[in-house]
Amino acid sequence: MKELRYLKSSTLMQERRMTILFEELRKRLPKPLTQKQIKAVIKEEDHLLDALYVSLEDEFRGTREDIKERQKVYLPYVKEIIERIGGQVVDLGCGRGEWLELLRENNIKAVGIDKNRVMIEQCKEYGLNVIEDDIIEYLRKQKNNTFTVITGFHIVEHLPLKTMINLFDECLRVLKPGGMVIFETPNPENLIVGACNFYIDPTHRNPIPPETLNFLIEKRGFVRGDIKLNIRNHPKYTGNNDINEILYRINIEQDYAIIAYKS
Repeated sequence: MKELRYLKSSTLMQERRMTILFEELRKRLPKPLTQKQIKAVIKEEDHLLDALYVSLEDEFRGTREDIKERQKVYLPYVKEIIERIGGQVVDLGCGRGEWLELLRENNIKAVGIDKNRVMIEQCKEYGLNVIEDDIIEYLRKQKNNTFTVITGFHIVEHLPLKTMINLFDECLRVLKPGGMVIFETPNPENLIVGACNFYIDPTHRNPIPPETLNFLIEKRGFVRGDIKLNIRNHPKYTGNNDINEILYRINIEQDYAIIAYKS
């Protein structure tokens, strides 16, 4: 089933790229290629691996049901602030749309942003509200104090430091006073994640320790930064000896999130 969906998505994207390529070539003849047309062709190159990345997610990320179950831990935070301030959630790098679907099931208005066209099409098939765009470019087009909650699941580990700082700055600008951000990322304090599983995704740059991400969030103007481990039922170990510490580091949650607010 996964292979069939990958082949279908890949074929569809190839057809779209060819259509756009021929349209741009048609515009060129007999005139020279304009700067705008060159950018359009280059932009298409960015989508060459969209279907491949979706297949990678399907293989290693987990099922929609698994992801939704893990993300339920954040619902109380979102519900509380939406009830108090009103407004909507914007989910950056919405991917396959599990979080958007969970928000819809809880009657919370949300929009998802992603530049992977295959994922955007999948979200639309589920009837989700999504926009194809680069997350920072999208935020830069928004007015100050627009959103109540901004979420980003497994996106910061893909970004170089300068881009990450730009992301945090734009989030702070477009959030309403009292608004909240939630950024979830793999937890390198888990030995298996830090040594191996993080690198299953070849687009990951480097693991981010919880204290580092919290430091960066707070230094860019957010307040009450809180490290949230998405705890499941892992065994508990007592004592201070080395064996217990190793067991703890193996069994500690594989993801964590920073939850912070705009003052």
